[in-house]
Amino acid sequence: MVGFTKRQLKGMNEMIVKNQKAEKACSFYVSDFHLEMILVPYINQKIKDGEKVIISTEKDLRETLEILISRVTLNEEDKKRILDLDWNKSDNINVENKSNVIIIGTEKFINQKNDEIENLGQENINIINCYDFEEIKGKINNIIDAYDKSLNTIGFSSIT
Repeated sequence: MVGFTKRQLKGMNEMIVKNQKAEKACSFYVSDFHLEMILVPYINQKIKDGEKVIISTEKDLRETLEILISRVTLNEEDKKRILDLDWNKSDNINVENKSNVIIIGTEKFINQKNDEIENLGQENINIINCYDFEEIKGKINNIIDAYDKSLNTIGFSSIT
């Protein structure tokens, strides 16, 4: 846009993002276990806070999650609540207001699911788009530019 400073443009973009009713973050993983190590603490905390967590994944992660959950230090009730989420491959996504949605898959799958969520018109949605590093490594900088924060093994980090 001509006539606007970079700071003004950033402010306009922030207003647009806030009006979209969804806050988005990204995550990058190199294996299913790596992804699950990133997600389990986040999911566990959201469940403890009484928040809804929805998983939409392009491939079945149930088997690797069961192995990981058997080895982490959580009480049995917390493990059960995490395992009770739908970690199986899913084509449909049922999102409610005030949900935490984790989308796992290829860039195409992630974009498709984000479009579906946007068309639902729900409010106060937190979305974490989880990208397989091997699939997007050549365009990771372009993807990162679309986000303000990233979820990794130490929690959320600001992207600057």
